[in-house]
Amino acid sequence: MFADVKGPSFIFWPVGCGDSTTIVVGETEVMQIDLNDKVMAEEDDNEHIPLVDELVAKLPQRDGKPYLSCFVLTHPDQDHCRGFEDLLKRVVIGELWHSPHIFREYEDEKVLCKDAEVFREEARRRATKTIKAGGDPGAGNRVRVIGYSSLFQPGERYHNLPEEFRTRPGAEITILDGADVSDRFHAFIHGPFKEGEADARNETSVAMRVIIGNQDHPMYGLFLGDVSYPTLMQIFEQTHAHNNDAMLNWNVLLAPHHCSKKVMHEDNVLQQDALDGLQAPQLDIGYIVASSPEFPASNSSGDNPPHVKARNRYKEIVNTAFLCTGEYSTPENLRPIIFSVNEDGVFLDGDDYDVSDSARKTLAAAVEAARGRAAPPTAKVGFGHE
Repeated sequence: MFADVKGPSFIFWPVGCGDSTTIVVGETEVMQIDLNDKVMAEEDDNEHIPLVDELVAKLPQRDGKPYLSCFVLTHPDQDHCRGFEDLLKRVVIGELWHSPHIFREYEDEKVLCKDAEVFREEARRRATKTIKAGGDPGAGNRVRVIGYSSLFQPGERYHNLPEEFRTRPGAEITILDGADVSDRFHAFIHGPFKEGEADARNETSVAMRVIIGNQDHPMYGLFLGDVSYPTLMQIFEQTHAHNNDAMLNWNVLLAPHHCSKKVMHEDNVLQQDALDGLQAPQLDIGYIVASSPEFPASNSSGDNPPHVKARNRYKEIVNTAFLCTGEYSTPENLRPIIFSVNEDGVFLDGDDYDVSDSARKTLAAAVEAARGRAAPPTAKVGFGHE
């Protein structure tokens, strides 16, 4: 079991404006959705945990090495994959999940960051190995492509990728890293959609609802990547059209795009149907998490997320609490937001979370390096920085 959790858990890490979510499924199964591994300089009033160090220290071991069952890349922006190269070197990753969009980038328009390039090459290696094997290539080589893609057409690179490693919207996944985990894990895929293959990265995010726990004591999480209002509404419309309303139920909602107002505003006008669509499937215990720094007092036009407008609307619809990773963790009390489930139900945990010695040393070294500069650093430092 991942250290310092009390059963099946969703862990939201303080990593600034970016996504890093760990899902503890069981004793040996851990999934990581996105990665933004970074250490901020002292002047930034640090509240971040060096995540690769933390995963290395606390993942379950297999054959003497840290083992991550599955890594999910929702989309290849740097704030969702920063540090992947380092993670791949230090941790055995059983399986990768990704959308096809990472292979359809137009490099003359938008070049992938180094970590996204490493992910793409690793996913390509695994897909090639899977095609050659004609089936399961084994732990450390598995890959799952989420969504439709012209890449599967005759003559294209992944035409012969076995169907068992392709998952389309509307499908359910209960196999994790080659094992049937249906008694403790269920993922329902909401996106990306076929017609959005050429859309901007954010709109082709892997979007899914995940259940962990057991049949009697489940916990539901809704993870929508960086989608904005039109794509969110498409998810709702498709789900309702196929009578899959229950697949939107959630105890924990990760606010899309780091609590961006674009998920509920269009042309700066509030779209109530987006809020209604998010609120309706909320269960009695409902938390909304913003994976972002501390909120400003207010936003100016053109500011990046987190957006105060979005936070205020989420607070109006949430049943239990709205939490921000960058406010929950402080320089004096470094900690992730952890939700766990047991026979008593879903609960917020983590007050006694113990950051690993290796992560503290990495953090201390970064702060010391910042102190030694003649002027305040202008760039963020840490694993995955370019």
